[in-house]
Amino acid sequence: MRKPKILLNIIKSLIENDGHITSRELPRSKRTQIKQIHNAIILLEKLGVIKVDGDLDKNKFTISLVRDFQFLILEQKVKVIFHEDRSKTKSFKFHAIALKDTIREIEDNSYWSVDDKVKTRIEVYNPKREHGKIIVDRIELGSQKATIKLHLDPPSRMGERILHGFKVIQTNYFTFTQKETIERYGDPEMMDGLQVLQPTLLAVLEIKFPNNYEFIDVKAEKYDLVIVDGPQMPSTIPNHRLHIKKNGIYLKIVHPQIGYYFLAWKSAN
Repeated sequence: MRKPKILLNIIKSLIENDGHITSRELPRSKRTQIKQIHNAIILLEKLGVIKVDGDLDKNKFTISLVRDFQFLILEQKVKVIFHEDRSKTKSFKFHAIALKDTIREIEDNSYWSVDDKVKTRIEVYNPKREHGKIIVDRIELGSQKATIKLHLDPPSRMGERILHGFKVIQTNYFTFTQKETIERYGDPEMMDGLQVLQPTLLAVLEIKFPNNYEFIDVKAEKYDLVIVDGPQMPSTIPNHRLHIKKNGIYLKIVHPQIGYYFLAWKSAN
């Protein structure tokens, strides 16, 4: 996926001007049409990065930074595989662009259901960047959360492309029937998901089941808040595509808002 140069130029210009610019101060080039700039502004506002005051059509407006984000995520891919032996593998891959010159650390994390029967281990993918090194600083594994901290040496450059990710492997996690699920987790419904914490252009969540597993009541939901007891009030997901296959579920979200996204289902048995 290419770097979105117009988006980055607008953000860079805002940072260099204390978070505020007018329509006259927008970065322009002979190759860039005004419509492309306006579309980029609309997208940044939709992603929660900026606030626009004024009239885009009349080209009389001001732009302000709303939140101090560190990264623009071009693509986030999360893949969950449930195996015949009841184990679970969940991989996270991030294709990010640094929005600052001073980022020294990246923190990734993953949550799961509390269960003392589940054993967990972490594998970190080899991270890559355009300028310098990325060092795996430490991995913290708690009863319900894994945290991976990466150190950037030297600190990031604005617009730098960074690839990173990790994998969580858990034994004795999956349940094959509603009865097992209720006994294990207190509810017949199972869920898995991803979190969007930085402005993101594309998020993909894929769940794959064993060949002999049958499932029903599939739904995709967004939550603004998730606590220890689980997700709270759901809201609708705009700009998404949900595919239900014979042995899996696929969710694609274009320009997702900040929040938590889940796929839910029940065993057919």
